[in-house]
Amino acid sequence: MSRIVLAVDIGNTSTTTALVTDGVVSELQRFPRINGVEKNVVQAAGVYGGLGVQQVVVGSVVPDLTRKWKAHLSQALVCEGWELVPGSPLEIPVNYPNPTTIGADRLANAVAAVRKVGAPVVVADFGTALTFDIVTEAEGYIGGVIAPGIDMMYSYFGEKTALLPKLTPQPCAKVVGRSTEEAMHAGAYYGYRGMVREIFTQIRKDLALPEIKLLATGGFASTVLRDFDESVMLCPHLTLEGLVFAWQYADSTFS
Repeated sequence: MSRIVLAVDIGNTSTTTALVTDGVVSELQRFPRINGVEKNVVQAAGVYGGLGVQQVVVGSVVPDLTRKWKAHLSQALVCEGWELVPGSPLEIPVNYPNPTTIGADRLANAVAAVRKVGAPVVVADFGTALTFDIVTEAEGYIGGVIAPGIDMMYSYFGEKTALLPKLTPQPCAKVVGRSTEEAMHAGAYYGYRGMVREIFTQIRKDLALPEIKLLATGGFASTVLRDFDESVMLCPHLTLEGLVFAWQYADSTFS
């Protein structure tokens, strides 16, 4: 019988949690970092306290928050806690000069992508930063690309200029703006899509894999890739699923 697993993805902007049971994601919650970790972990314990959680699985890119989330939830839910870290046993090889610098979210994405479609595969994660991670059939995880997230592009206008407003990322219907705001949206939206397209094109070219699959996840994926002219598989829960896959493999290795 499968265990009920609570997956916790601790990011720079927010922490995302969900139950993952037999590959089904449910009870998805997002806790903004601005609320404070103490308040967030107490709320999370309240949300999942009566749902029979048997295992907490954590992946984090914010080390200062990791211990509080893992320890509090494990204690509150009376279950084991496990963290995906560089060096955790994975079902894919990691061929990278300094594997200790790979974020847990990137490893989780790579594991989940291979489970879903096999290798070779590219994962684009549209979060606070935009990351591309690459897994090949011969070498496993080999690295990737890190670029600014789309929200950074929009925020930069308001932070670094005196007269331009702070805007929120959103799809843009036309490239020619008839106001300052429309022009800014067009530049950010179409410019960002162009960056995504060019990075993916160069990855395929450098690897000599013109048919390599592209999976996309992260909060801004559907916004940026709306009507995109490349074939992309949207996987909104990829990181959470990958955390659970990684734990299952590690658990089977040591059991």
